[in-house]
Amino acid sequence: MRLYKTETLVLRSVKYREADSLLTLLTKEKGKVKAIAKGVRKINSRLRGGVQLFTHNQMLLYHGRNLHTVTQSECLEAFAPLQKNMATLTAACYWCELLDTFLPWEEKESDLFALALAGFHLIALENSSLVIRGLEIKLLAALGYQPILNHCVVCGQALKEGQMIFFSPAGGGTLCAHCQTEVGLSLTWEVLKTWQLFQEMPFSKFMRLKISQGGLEILNRLLEKYLEYQLDYPLKSRTILEKMWLG
Repeated sequence: MRLYKTETLVLRSVKYREADSLLTLLTKEKGKVKAIAKGVRKINSRLRGGVQLFTHNQMLLYHGRNLHTVTQSECLEAFAPLQKNMATLTAACYWCELLDTFLPWEEKESDLFALALAGFHLIALENSSLVIRGLEIKLLAALGYQPILNHCVVCGQALKEGQMIFFSPAGGGTLCAHCQTEVGLSLTWEVLKTWQLFQEMPFSKFMRLKISQGGLEILNRLLEKYLEYQLDYPLKSRTILEKMWLG
């Protein structure tokens, strides 16, 4: 059926022609799609309020040969707190960039839509480095990129608490001291347990998790390297966001 109704999240919006916008949407029905909102930049456009960046909408879309077309849109949630300051706005932009970069085109996955929506709710409630790290971990796990964290990826031996441990982005997980090479990054047990907890815990408990500042810095560095290895390039908004948090 070419005409369909679905919930959407607006991940990206680019000006197109005189008054149109090209949107990258995450839809509940068809996954990530490219859609055109015709005439939306006109002052009297009825679509204007329902196609803004970061918004959660109910849309009626037409599935064309190359593009989907937005024919109707009702905003369900605008996430106004995401606009309260530059750091929160940048965190929301990073979440959009992360989703847009990792999610394939037109592959339906309702769990990923729920994860993406939960991410916007969390950032609107608390824009913190720990929350963003948790979202990165959840997304990686949902897409099958979760690293091995309970044994050494080289020798297969179970990790024993108290021993020195390391992390290999290229190897896809943890290394014991015996198998550590120059490519391994130093890892602490606090950071390892935090990563494991984030993979398992529901979003509602994210903000209860505690970690030392030093541990958070290590977790941030490991995830940065792991994301770069998976993508072959750094994510621009992540670098900008980290600079903002450092002041």
